[in-house]
Formats: sequence, structure tokens, C-alpha cells
Amino acid sequence: MSIRDLLEAYGKSVEQRKQEFIQEYLSYGFTEAEAKQDAKIKRTAGSIVREVPTFDLSISQKVSPQLHERFLYTGKRKEIGETWLDVEGMLKLIHKPKFKKWVKSMRENWEDSAPMIYPDKQLSVVSVASEKDGDFTLAVWNNPIEPEIWRYHGQSEQKFKDFSDWIKWLNGADTSFE
Repeated sequence: MSIRDLLEAYGKSVEQRKQEFIQEYLSYGFTEAEAKQDAKIKRTAGSIVREVPTFDLSISQKVSPQLHERFLYTGKRKEIGETWLDVEGMLKLIHKPKFKKWVKSMRENWEDSAPMIYPDKQLSVVSVASEKDGDFTLAVWNNPIEPEIWRYHGQSEQKFKDFSDWIKWLNGADTSFE
């Protein structure tokens, strides 16, 4: 399956995922209006991206083939509690003091985390689930063709061999490794 096919499959499942999200919110005692507010979907048009910013603002990584397809398909995509960032959003987030503090904390305290293992020039932020809680998905540029995708959510870490595997996981497949 191509990246575009995987992205389209993910897009087609949005209504089902939205309803599941709303039901979960309701089970926690939120009102239907609150649940629907957090379940909103916004998507900007895709574009050609040649480079992806890293945590080291003086260095960008050449966009990989899979990420090239992702950026052609959509720019910024906010959907059901998670935002896939466009290049502008990546740069904005990297400059935020709270994000810098999160990276520093990971580097100093989370053994074998991407920020502890890799230098800033090998790390890019792909998506944000919660800035407040430190829930981010990173591209780890440790492969010459495709970066690995490492997801941090709460106290958990998931690693995917590439963007394709992450999208497959978002579509319900078990693709994480380690």
C-alpha cells in the first residue's frame, strides 16, 4: 500500500474514530458539546516540502520519500486530539520554552529516549497530542532513506521503523517495534 493509500484509509476512518472519541469523552463525564469541541477536524492543503526542520535550527533534513508524500497529501492536520504539524508548526513548536524544557527533561531523565540518544540535528517533531503532557511524535533521522518515528504519550514510548508503519498503526495494525 502506498503512503497516499494509507493516508486516505486513515481519512476514511475519521468519522468512526470521531464517534469512538466522543463516546469515550462522555464516559469520563464530559458533556456532548465538550466532546464534540475536542473532536473537531481541521486540515490544510498539502504542499511540496523539500526540508524538515530539526531541533537544531541551523540544520534541516532533506524530506524523505514517505514524508514527501505526507506533505503533498496534507499540511497541518488537527484531528481528534492530535495535530500533525506542517513545517511552520514544527518551527513554532521548537521555539517554545515548554517544548525546549520537555526535550531537556527527556535528554536528562528518560533513559534511551530519542532526545537522550540522538543529537538535535537528528530529531524533528512530527505531531503533538498534548504540549501540556509532553505527548509528541518525533522523526528520528538515523536512517539515510526514511526516519524512524518515535511516539511519546504519557510515560510510554512506541517506535516505528518509518512513517508508513506509524500510519499503518494509526489504521489499526500492530507495527511498533521494541
